[in-house]
Amino acid sequence: MDAIIKSIYRAKSRYVAVTSIRASRGLASPRLCGPPLFYFLRGPHLARQISTASKEESSSGRKHVTTQYKYLLTLSTSAALSWLFYAQQQGTVQLDSGEKFVQKKEAPVSSKKMTEAAESLDTVNLPTEKAVLTTAPNIPPPITRDYPVLLDVDLATVTKLEQLTNQYKYEKWTYNNSVPGPFIRARVGDVVNLKITNHDESGMPHNIDCHAFFGPGGGAPLTTVNEGETKTARFKLQRPGLFNYHCSVGPVGVHIANGMYGLIYVQPEQDLPTVDKEYYVMQSEFYHEPPERDDNGQLSSTVEFSWPHALREAADVVVFNGSEAALTEKPLKARLDDTVRIYFGNGGPNLTSSFHVIGSCFDHVYRDADVLSPPGQCVQTVSVPPGGSTIVDMKMVVPGTYTIVDHAIFRLEKGAKAFLNVSGEPRPQFYHSKQPAQPCEGCKLHP
Repeated sequence: MDAIIKSIYRAKSRYVAVTSIRASRGLASPRLCGPPLFYFLRGPHLARQISTASKEESSSGRKHVTTQYKYLLTLSTSAALSWLFYAQQQGTVQLDSGEKFVQKKEAPVSSKKMTEAAESLDTVNLPTEKAVLTTAPNIPPPITRDYPVLLDVDLATVTKLEQLTNQYKYEKWTYNNSVPGPFIRARVGDVVNLKITNHDESGMPHNIDCHAFFGPGGGAPLTTVNEGETKTARFKLQRPGLFNYHCSVGPVGVHIANGMYGLIYVQPEQDLPTVDKEYYVMQSEFYHEPPERDDNGQLSSTVEFSWPHALREAADVVVFNGSEAALTEKPLKARLDDTVRIYFGNGGPNLTSSFHVIGSCFDHVYRDADVLSPPGQCVQTVSVPPGGSTIVDMKMVVPGTYTIVDHAIFRLEKGAKAFLNVSGEPRPQFYHSKQPAQPCEGCKLHP
């Protein structure tokens, strides 16, 4: 690269030197375009005028043209070599560990081809496959095929009264009877054959707005179902990444605040490096009114949604995977030296998450779930907005219990806490004291 830059500067210096000499002799500066070079394009009258010039002027003009060609050739060659060198370097990043990541560039899809694909989805000729749907924190196995399929995804909307905090129960609105909804794993190029059925006995309509579905409403207008109704629609997965999906029947915020959200992972053609453990975690917040008193004057153990609290964005509960105890009573698990990958999403509906694992560091972070660009390295905390997601990898090098939090740390008091238990022999070369560990009394971070 240094040689190329020096070549450009030499060419520029020669041009400046010639210009200075001509100026000292009272001659005009050389031009890269002018009558001597293109006189045959200027018509017969101008050609006759040029032909009356003296032979010395003609000879001098030819010398100038030759010089101009040399400058032009040198500059264009230097520019071409510079561009070639630059293009070869694009997309390749070498990490400090020596590992190389090549930025994967998806081939652009013409509007004509996209239109043809949309028109043919009803009669698409692809092998059919039933999607493996899992409940958080579980993840479906990686997809190993190298071709697209018609992927059948069945979703049902239903309400469910269950424990929200250690103190209160709450009626949640769900996809497939869970909050968050099921994790969907697909591959770029697949056609999702989505069937959605509404089992909500309250009469509330529901639908799905999936951020991986390109088109008006993310599929919502095609999937809105009333009580007892079933609809089917097809969507081609055109871009890879980890995408949120949620209900968008109005008021949209109410449906999301009551639990209607989940994640779909669209694998790129070349998937991420394999890891030892994969987990599905979503953060969200709930807004509820104070408990009412029953006929006996006792406070009810069930609370209901609060519209005023939601409008003020004053969350009463902030949790991982739908309840305060979801990942404390049943923590995530790993072994020493395992690489753990967490597919993390923020259902919202209002608060941005500062996702952090106390006592660890994210070796790789696929920011905003961008799986085509090289990942960030050695990241301590990741910001994830409502409706956003990220993918993080971390290697567990010391055994023990790790606490997962939103580092907007007062949310810990509202339930935002999860545990990751790592089994294995102690490693005093990394973590050691002569005194025994002594967590503070009543500590919620260090069990």
